[in-house]
Amino acid sequence: MEFLLNPDVAFIFLGAALLITIFALLAPGSGVLEIIALVLLFAVGYSMANLPFNAWALALLLIGIVAVVVTFRRARKWYFIAGSILILVIGLVFVFRGETAVLGVNPWLAVIGAAGIGGFVWIIGNNVSKTFHQKPYTDLNSMAGMVGRATTEISTDGSVYVDGENWSAVSDEPIPAGSQVKVMQREGLVLKVEMVKETKKKK
Repeated sequence: MEFLLNPDVAFIFLGAALLITIFALLAPGSGVLEIIALVLLFAVGYSMANLPFNAWALALLLIGIVAVVVTFRRARKWYFIAGSILILVIGLVFVFRGETAVLGVNPWLAVIGAAGIGGFVWIIGNNVSKTFHQKPYTDLNSMAGMVGRATTEISTDGSVYVDGENWSAVSDEPIPAGSQVKVMQREGLVLKVEMVKETKKKK
C-alpha cells in the first residue's frame, strides 16, 4: 500500500470517498455505496496516518460534508448550497500538507479535483434534492376533474391521454376515440372517465 503514501494518490482516493459518502447519505439504498465508501475511507485513513495533514482542513471537510447533506435535504437556496460546497472543497484541497508548505498535493490536481468535485456535487446533489422537495403523489383522487382525450375507444377498457401521460381507462358508457373526456376517479393505474359533452354556442 505504498502508493497510498503519495499525497496526490491520497487526494484522489479522498475525493472519491467524499463523493460516494455524500451520495450514500443523500440517497441510501442497497448498501453497495456504503461498502465502497468504507473501503475508500479505510485507504484514506491509512494515508492520513502516515502523511502530514492540516487538522483545520480536516475539520472544514467534516463540517462541509454535514453542511452539504443538510442543505440539500433542508434548503434549496443556491447560496446555502454554494457555501456548503465551498467549505467542503477548501477542506478537501488543504487536508494533506507538504513538509514545508500548507498544500501537499499538486496544485493543478488540486484545482481540477476541486472544480470537478464541486461541480459534480452541485449538479447531482441538486437532482437528488428535488426528490426530497417533491410533493408526494399519493392521493388517488387528485386527478379527478382533469380533462384529457381518448386515444382509443373506451368502454370496459381503453386508454386516454391526461396530464401529459397515457392511462388505461374505463367508462360506464362507450366513448369514441378522439373524444374529450373528464376523469371521475382513479383506481390504481386505471382512470374512470366520462365523455365531455360539447355545448352548442348560442348564435
